[in-house]
Amino acid sequence: MRLLLFVGLIGILTVSCRRPKELARSTFPAADSGRVTVIADSADGELNRFKDSMLAGIQKNHIDFNSFSGRAKFAFENEQDSKNGLSVNVRMKKDSIIWISISAPVIDEVVRAVITPDSLKLYNRLKKQLVLRNLADAKDLLNVPFDFNTLQDLLIGNPVFLTDSIYQVTKTPSIISFSCDAPDFTSLFNVYADDYGLQQSKVMDKDPAVRRSCELTYGDYSRTGSRKFPTTRRIYVEEKGTTKVALDFTRFDFDVPVTFPFSTPSGYKRM
Repeated sequence: MRLLLFVGLIGILTVSCRRPKELARSTFPAADSGRVTVIADSADGELNRFKDSMLAGIQKNHIDFNSFSGRAKFAFENEQDSKNGLSVNVRMKKDSIIWISISAPVIDEVVRAVITPDSLKLYNRLKKQLVLRNLADAKDLLNVPFDFNTLQDLLIGNPVFLTDSIYQVTKTPSIISFSCDAPDFTSLFNVYADDYGLQQSKVMDKDPAVRRSCELTYGDYSRTGSRKFPTTRRIYVEEKGTTKVALDFTRFDFDVPVTFPFSTPSGYKRM
């Protein structure tokens, strides 16, 4: 998941923009806990039936697509720096390629990246740097066991690291909260009680020595055909410090013709 941050940071650390307002953070899990119902297991399998129904509802909201094109406002903040006024263009062909271009006011494009299931190509116009890596090397560089499909789901607004190993289910009038297990992570989820739409998720590394987590908040859903697309994302990565990212889509289209231009610049320093 931090590949998105990696792509953005390479381009924006040298861009001078005014300091944004502090990126607000929502509470997690859900705050409306005054009337919490704990869904407990019983002899007649109440919990299993509820989990099956909930997973079916979440799957119904899964965003499927052949291609995607979108433009978003982008802001970044950590203990050392903060940037806003940036824009990100994202294009995707499902299960095949992700194309990202980051621009700043006046300067225009500062970073372009192309990500495939097995490779990462990126250049930084300001620093005259070129990155050509296979994706396995990029995973080692970031020390995050992400894959292409995880990044694709994050960008399109689908749940990441959701499994059927569900436990600790609680229900409020508006939000259902639950936990689930994946091989390397424990994940927490909030979904809306009325339609099982994704509100928040938090992924925590199981290795206590790592102490790393990533929290995602989704909002401002917009319906296009049968799809409900979350146009706002807030990403909080906590490790030694906290990194905050705001991503607000101002335009998006599904299943439109897309291109992925990337020419290797000459004279750039290979990283």
